[in-house]
Amino acid sequence: MPSLRVTIPHGDLSDEQRTALAVRLTDSISAFYREQKQEDVSSFVVAHIHETAPAGYTVGGQLIG
Repeated sequence: MPSLRVTIPHGDLSDEQRTALAVRLTDSISAFYREQKQEDVSSFVVAHIHETAPAGYTVGGQLIG
């Protein structure tokens, strides 16, 4: 089963936006599998959308979020 994990800054997306992101990720992975393997995996795609804690990660040594 395809599984994705996306990390976003804390509070960056609303519930509605997180739902839209999960739908878009699922659609994208499902389309890839249909094109490459002629399989429909849409009901098996798991998307984990993880929010960092405030000031919970860095990029290039710079504190983000």
